[in-house]
Amino acid sequence: AAPFFSDNFESGSGNWTATNGTWSVVNDGSAVYYKSGTNEGRAYRGDMTWTNYSVQADVKIDNFNGSNRAMVCARYKDGNNYYAVSLYNKNGGTIEIRKKVSGSSSTIAEASAPLAAGTWYTVKIEVNGSTIKAYLNGVEKLSATDTALTAGAVGLVPYKVAAKYDNIIVSQIGSTSSSSTTSSSSSGSSGSSSSSSSSSSSQPTVSDAIYVSPSGSASAQGTISNPTTLQSAITRVAAGGTIYMRAGTYSYNSQITIAAGNNGSSGSPKTIQNYNGERVILDFSSQPYGNPSSVSNPRGLQIDANYWYIKGLEIKGSADNGMFIGGSNNKIELCQFYENRDSGLQISRSLTSYSNISQWPSNNIILNCTSYNNADPDNGEDADGFACKLTAGTGNQFIGCISYNNVDDGWDLYTKSETGAIGPVYFKDCVAFNNGMTTSGTYTANSDGNGFKLGGDGIAVQHTLENCVAFNNKNHGFTDNSNPGKITLKNCTSYNNARQNGGKSNFDFARSSSSNNSFTNLLSFNTGGVSSDKYKGTAAYCIFYYSSKWYQFTSAASCDSSQSSLRGTQITAPDASNFVSLTPPTGNPHIVMRNASGGVTLGNFLKLTSSSPLRTQGQNGSYLGASLG
Repeated sequence: AAPFFSDNFESGSGNWTATNGTWSVVNDGSAVYYKSGTNEGRAYRGDMTWTNYSVQADVKIDNFNGSNRAMVCARYKDGNNYYAVSLYNKNGGTIEIRKKVSGSSSTIAEASAPLAAGTWYTVKIEVNGSTIKAYLNGVEKLSATDTALTAGAVGLVPYKVAAKYDNIIVSQIGSTSSSSTTSSSSSGSSGSSSSSSSSSSSQPTVSDAIYVSPSGSASAQGTISNPTTLQSAITRVAAGGTIYMRAGTYSYNSQITIAAGNNGSSGSPKTIQNYNGERVILDFSSQPYGNPSSVSNPRGLQIDANYWYIKGLEIKGSADNGMFIGGSNNKIELCQFYENRDSGLQISRSLTSYSNISQWPSNNIILNCTSYNNADPDNGEDADGFACKLTAGTGNQFIGCISYNNVDDGWDLYTKSETGAIGPVYFKDCVAFNNGMTTSGTYTANSDGNGFKLGGDGIAVQHTLENCVAFNNKNHGFTDNSNPGKITLKNCTSYNNARQNGGKSNFDFARSSSSNNSFTNLLSFNTGGVSSDKYKGTAAYCIFYYSSKWYQFTSAASCDSSQSSLRGTQITAPDASNFVSLTPPTGNPHIVMRNASGGVTLGNFLKLTSSSPLRTQGQNGSYLGASLG
């Protein structure tokens, strides 16, 4: 099925028509469409003549407000006529196929589906002739037949719940009655574009979309049949416009730069995206490499501009960083960075003359990206998976990212006294593993090999990490690296790190005498060969390992692992029976560790069993450690 409409709300609410409830675009890691309050909400978009198609959306319900529903609708005529897949708070969770005809609602089919408020679900309804199907997280759950409604637009109906919607994708099934196509991106003030083409199998584009291909010409028009080059398209694309990259390997021997001043805007970013999910590889392996101590090596893609959205690209082989971000308010989604000769992606200032943090790159979101096998040839101790260091501003975020088998750290947030503090960085749902050695065995004794390295030079910065996991890294899983600032960790799991020689720890947060960190719902676990955790500050509902013993905090209390009275209460050592599996998923992590929406999932790995007491030993009876199952 070919997509003919999509919306991720990065450009606002576009042409959605809201007829009930209070709707707005808000930030929940990325832009989402939010209906607040507990009245019924209705919003729709599309063509009333659409017939056979599917509608997929990510849905998160803030509060079910009793036994109520959030729905994704197809063949939506108005608030009294539509089909829907419903997430219903009944019997612990139910998925339904619903219909509403002439104002009368009924359930056509239903099945049990455990649901929880505050959790994202990928919901899809498919209508094809008289057949209606319901999918949850990529799995078909229900199928039914009904002939009452034959055509209509797409709709979002949260019934008496506050709910968020994101990543709407409408895909054709067979033929449709309408040839119009729409997209979430737009130019000018119209907010939409259309095509009169009789073919609806191609991905719809904005009116000023530019196409590029590996064989494109710089002087070409940039249409789908006459594509141009990426470098040329970057200079042409307007705010709100999109550069679609066709499948193939793009080989470069020099850096590609999106220059400062070539900006989009908050409502109209400039976009570079793989076309229709095609595989796009930017290969910079032919760039010359010199010793970084004496030469400045070229990077792959350098973004010095603001308000760009980059999605679905693979960047490999650069002589320096695969992607370097010196601009602000950019979003990078579902990209991969590998085999670069410095960090896969780095956020830092682009000009040394920018001496103030207000001039440094800020408010960049790195979403559901993967970085691996990055290694620097000169000394093997600089190439991290992701780096936000030295001269990074405020508001930078990493959400749903995976960093593994990089020769140095998974993440590096190093600071230097010469340039001072960087801005606080926020992490959520991120995973770091096997760092300190590439998959081919490239290794140096000098590399750090930490999962999350969160500082340097004794400079205080208050970073925050939520629901993150570190395992099997060469040295520490999580470390302050001499950052005396208040670092906040919540619902994080650290497992079997210190793979080099067992001399490092899962959690290392007490290097400074003034450390005053905040720890909540942390779980440290190992099956042997790891040093004592170091922790100082305030701990609540945590389990740490120290000197072959285990210590637990069952309420908020001061903690200092160097003082026996502040280590927590000694407990019986937790064992492997608490976990469904201690075997990591196998295969390509960018595939096997991601769900249908691109978010991180570890399946049964490090997932607590239903009988484990750790499931309810977190704050307010919640889960202890990270939950990425």
